[in-house]
Amino acid sequence: MNPENNMNQPPINGAPQQPIGGAPQQPTNGAPQQPTAGAPQQPYMPYQPYPYQPMPQFGISPEETEKRSNYFGKIFLPTVIYALLYTIFLYNNFHSVTMIFFVISTLVYCRFIMKQAVVTPKKRTWFYGAVMILLAISTASTGNGKILFMNTLGIVLLLLCMLLDNYLDTSKWTFGKYLASMFHAFGGGISYMGEPFTDASCHKKAGGFKKNAKFLYILLGIGISIPLLIVVVTLLYFADALFASVLESSFVFDLNPARIVGICLTFAFAFFAAYSGMKYLGEKKIPEECKDHSRFEPLIAITTLIPVSGVYMVFSLIQILGLFLGQLKLPENYTYAAYAREGFFQLLFVCLINVAIVLFVQGFFRENIWLKILLTVISGCTYIMLASSAFRMWMYVKVYHLTFLRFFVFWALAMIAILLTGILIQIFRKQFSLFRYGVIAVSLGYLVLSFSHPDYWIASYNLSPAHIKEAAPVDYDYLATLSTDAAPVVAEYKGEWVDSYNSHIQYDIDDSLRGFNLSYWTARRLFPAVPIEMSQMNDSVPVMDYDME
Repeated sequence: MNPENNMNQPPINGAPQQPIGGAPQQPTNGAPQQPTAGAPQQPYMPYQPYPYQPMPQFGISPEETEKRSNYFGKIFLPTVIYALLYTIFLYNNFHSVTMIFFVISTLVYCRFIMKQAVVTPKKRTWFYGAVMILLAISTASTGNGKILFMNTLGIVLLLLCMLLDNYLDTSKWTFGKYLASMFHAFGGGISYMGEPFTDASCHKKAGGFKKNAKFLYILLGIGISIPLLIVVVTLLYFADALFASVLESSFVFDLNPARIVGICLTFAFAFFAAYSGMKYLGEKKIPEECKDHSRFEPLIAITTLIPVSGVYMVFSLIQILGLFLGQLKLPENYTYAAYAREGFFQLLFVCLINVAIVLFVQGFFRENIWLKILLTVISGCTYIMLASSAFRMWMYVKVYHLTFLRFFVFWALAMIAILLTGILIQIFRKQFSLFRYGVIAVSLGYLVLSFSHPDYWIASYNLSPAHIKEAAPVDYDYLATLSTDAAPVVAEYKGEWVDSYNSHIQYDIDDSLRGFNLSYWTARRLFPAVPIEMSQMNDSVPVMDYDME
C-alpha cells in the first residue's frame, strides 16, 4: 500500500493522525510536548470556551451611580434643612406652639420630595394635612400628657397614611392590607438607613461634589463654627447677667454635654428617617396588589357562629329587660347599683372580640347570605353590649367620680360604635373602604377628644355640688394631680389640695418662648410662679382610694 495514500484518509474515531514518516508538529505556543509511547501525538489547541459567558460584574452600574448621584444632589440639602428645623422645633419640646411649625415644615418637605419623584398629590392629602395641623394646634393648647402623646402619635400615623395614599394605589386595599403596609413602610425605612452613605459615595464618583465646591465649603464652615459658638456663648453667659437671662428662655441655654449629644442624636434621627423613609416609599418596594384571602368554606363559619349568635341574643335580651328597663328580679343580696357597675371590662373585651370576629370572617371566608345575616346579628348584639358598657360606666362614675381613664372609655365606646357602623356597611357592600372610613371617623372623633380638655371637665364634674351630694367623698389627691387644663376650675377653690395642685403644675410649666403653651400660660396667670414645697403639706385632706383609674 502506498504510504502517501494513508495521509489523505480521514482520521479514525475522530482522532487526528500524524502523517507517517513526518516529524511531530510543535504547538503554536512554543511548549513542546513529549510523545507518549504507543499513542499518536495530539496537536495543542488553546482553550476557547464556547459559547462565551462574561464574568458577573460586582458593584453599582454607571447608570445606577448617575441616578443615585442625581437623587442625592437634589435631596441632601433639603433633608439637612428639614432635620435642623425638626431639631429646633421638637428637641425636648413636644408640648408647645412649635409643633405647628413642625407639621407645616413636614408637609412642605413631603410635597417637595413628591415633586421630585413626579408624584401628584391626591385629593385626600388636604384632609390628612388639615387634621395634622389641628392636632398640632391642640398640642399647643393642652397640658395633659396623655393627650400630648396621642396627638404626636396621631400626627405620625396620619403622615404615614398620607404618604401611602400618594405613592401607591390604595383604592382596593383592605383594612388588613393597610395595616400590613404601614408596618412594611416602617421596616423598609429602617432597612434603608445606609442609603445616604451609598448615595453620597455615588455622588462623589460622579463628580457631584466638585460641581458644588462652594456648598462643601459652607458645610465645613458651619461644622467649624458650632464648637466655637458653644465655647463663646458659654463664656458670655457667665460674663453678663442680662445676656444670661435672655439665653435662659432660648434654645441654646444650658448647653451641657448631655444636651449636645441629645441635639445631635435628634438631628441624626430626623435626617435618616426623612431621607431613608421617603426614598423607600419613592422606590415603591411595598406591593400594591391586595390578594383576596376569602377562600374558606362559609359553612365552617356558619356552624361556628350560630351558637355564638344565640348566646349573644339571650344576653342582649337580658340587658334590655334587666339593666335598661329594670323589669327582671336581681339575685338575692344584690343591689341594682352593684349589678350595673360590675362586668364593664369583660363586656368591653367581648365587644372587641366581636369586631375582630366580623373582620376575620369577612376577610377569609367566601360570601354567603346566611353568613352575612349571622354577622349582622352579632354586630347588632355588639351595639347592645356597648350601650350596656356605657351605662355601667356611667353608674360607676356617679358614685366613684370621673377620671381620665373613665372619660377616655366613654370616647372609646363611641368610636367602637361608629366603626361598627362601617363594618355593617362592608358586610353588604364589599367594595366599601373600611380603612378610609375608619381614618376619617377616628380622626374627627379624636379631634373632639383632644380639644375637649378632659381634665377641665373632670374637675368641673367632681367638684360640682350636685355630684358631691350623691357620690363618695371627693378624692382631692387625684384632683391635685390634674394637668394645667384644670387650672380655671381649681383656681376657684382654696385649701391645701389647691396648694398641692399649684406645686404640681409648676414643674410642668415651660416659660420659655420656644415652649409656649396656651394651657401653661393660662395656669401661670391663675397661680403664682413660686412652687410650694411638698414638706409643708399635711395629711388632713380626706382621701378616697378607688380602684378604677
